[in-house]
Amino acid sequence: MWWCAIVLEIAILFRGVRTALLRKYPLFYAYIACVLVLELARAACLASAPNFYATFYWYTEPLTIVFGFAVIFEIFRRPLIYNPAVARLAQPLLVVVFLLTVTYAASDLLNSGLLTLPRLTAELGRDLRYVEGTLLLVMLWLFGRYRVSLGRNFLGLVVGYSLLIGLGVINLAVFFLPGNEFSIGLRKLLQITYVATLLVWCCALWSARPDPVTQAESSIERDYELVAAKTRTAFAQLSTFVTRTLRP
Repeated sequence: MWWCAIVLEIAILFRGVRTALLRKYPLFYAYIACVLVLELARAACLASAPNFYATFYWYTEPLTIVFGFAVIFEIFRRPLIYNPAVARLAQPLLVVVFLLTVTYAASDLLNSGLLTLPRLTAELGRDLRYVEGTLLLVMLWLFGRYRVSLGRNFLGLVVGYSLLIGLGVINLAVFFLPGNEFSIGLRKLLQITYVATLLVWCCALWSARPDPVTQAESSIERDYELVAAKTRTAFAQLSTFVTRTLRP
């Protein structure tokens, strides 16, 4: 499974360069490249210094977690190209969500007195899985709500990552049920989940397909402008009320 995943990652990167999809989805391909380099380095470590492998794994796993969250940026970024106002709001919010998750994981372990790199990495990976799952559900709802047309390449990217995150979240939900047969079976299934995800990506991104035609001003942009205008009005009224209240 390990070497199968490496071969698929190389194929995805190779086709990304040949089809110019790498320029279209740079954050996604950066994630694949990061995972590939780390897996090759870990394989070399396991072969040459097996006793050091566990330490090396935990010191490099945070990179995988960070680049994995970058895929969420990619999924949010691409459909919002034609909605710049929404994009200006969504991207900083994603940064804030990521920083808050990291802070929460670190503070939780610090308060318990168990702040070590392996535990911090495990806690951060768990919390970000939940956050990524929630963000994917929000994005899928937006796709359906505003009837956003998705090209084959982007749809494959979303389906593959949703599969990876979805099964990861389910596994975390039942992980602490050691006597549950479903939990045991799911843990075994997770061993091939990543390979299945890579197969989805390899098929969907093998060749470049044109994006669906999108109107310059979509309904999501109009709704955002309406909400933004109402928010500005509410803040202006609140500011006026506070000023009058505090005036001597």
